[in-house]
Amino acid sequence: MYLRQSLMIAFFIFYRVTAFAQIENVIIETYYVSDANDATDTIGGFLEEGSTTYRIFIDLMPGSKILKVYGDEAHPLAFSSTQSFFNHHEDGVTFGKDFVRTRYEIGTVPVDTYLTLGQCSRSFGQGAYFGVPKHLDTDGSLVGGVHNDGGSQEIPTGLLINDSEQAGVPLTESDGLALSEQLPDSWIEIGFKDVLSGEDTTIFGSENTQTSFRSTQALLKNSGVQGVDPDSNIVLVAQLTTNGEIAFEINVELEIIQDGAPKILRYVAQNEQLSPGEIFEPLLNYPYECGCTDHRFLEASTSFVCSDNSNCITPVVFGCTDTLACNYKAEANFNIPELCCYIGFCHDQDINIVCPILLPRTSIDLEQVRLYPNPSSSDLYVVIESTRYDDILYMIYDLFGSKVTSGILVFQERSIQISKLKQGFYHLQFNIDGNRITLPFIKI
Repeated sequence: MYLRQSLMIAFFIFYRVTAFAQIENVIIETYYVSDANDATDTIGGFLEEGSTTYRIFIDLMPGSKILKVYGDEAHPLAFSSTQSFFNHHEDGVTFGKDFVRTRYEIGTVPVDTYLTLGQCSRSFGQGAYFGVPKHLDTDGSLVGGVHNDGGSQEIPTGLLINDSEQAGVPLTESDGLALSEQLPDSWIEIGFKDVLSGEDTTIFGSENTQTSFRSTQALLKNSGVQGVDPDSNIVLVAQLTTNGEIAFEINVELEIIQDGAPKILRYVAQNEQLSPGEIFEPLLNYPYECGCTDHRFLEASTSFVCSDNSNCITPVVFGCTDTLACNYKAEANFNIPELCCYIGFCHDQDINIVCPILLPRTSIDLEQVRLYPNPSSSDLYVVIESTRYDDILYMIYDLFGSKVTSGILVFQERSIQISKLKQGFYHLQFNIDGNRITLPFIKI
């Protein structure tokens, strides 16, 4: 049993484990791209033409709640841009929950830079506005165009009407705001506003001209929030407007219900220093790092969010690298000690299967017999250089010497269907002229 567990751990080491991850995705939505009309509004400060408003959503598993966004000594909370951020001077807020809903009709207020945990306005009779991705917002828009006062120049068509392809659904059609009566409470804010003056001098403050925020003592917390649609469970955590390239490191604390009781999980953007209960989530660190994600190569890493398989250079070769073992594999570069077999000791494996070298030598030149592709997920092809052999009876054994399937290797095809096998290590065995041929392969 120990050997079986060890082998499965080795086999799946290059897979990113997502089956039980509570964060399904991090969505960076292009909410709006400003145009020349937006740049005429001087009431809230200058919104440069071509500035982009990004909204950052965390897509959670159904049932999960987000309790806080935070930064600590090991995992700072950070937002930055290559240019300064836009904050509306008169009606801008640090936290989306503090917006007065009627201010969404004023000039460039709706594209202010702020943090939040879902909520995008103060509560009113019908509840409060919460952020949702525009393409999932089906109740129209109260932002931009005919709903907008036109800014300081009182432009008749209103502001925020740009229908740039980059921003997808225009704000005049969908504002990405949805009403909800399920309001969180017990808000706590630390690390953004001066304790004495109450002023925010960070990138979220109304008079800010900075290009970055990085804190090891930052916290925005409430009683817990889910997405407006509990099935999709997508929660807005930040809105950033800038004419530069953004970057962020976000750490979040979640609550899930496990076995009928609440459980706290913390997902962090960096994995250099993980404490108990902390889970590294590379999606929380942007720009995303790309690299080899193909588990069949040594260069593969679970820290890569996107694939750049040009970096996949060295194929992984599993095997025993102990030269004293009867199944020593010189070409192996990923050692699995539990695979090593010795005369009189082979764990719980069949040494006759694992170490065919101990059997009488075959008269067949093994270099003339090979399998491809190896690893394989569906079809396995057997190449026998000589054509003098007819149909061959074959058997497939797992690493523990148990036969899992058998069949006829037809001369004309020489192919074996392995799609129904479980992922793992196997040996293909067949006889030619009374000689046993054993070839290892991996099912992926």
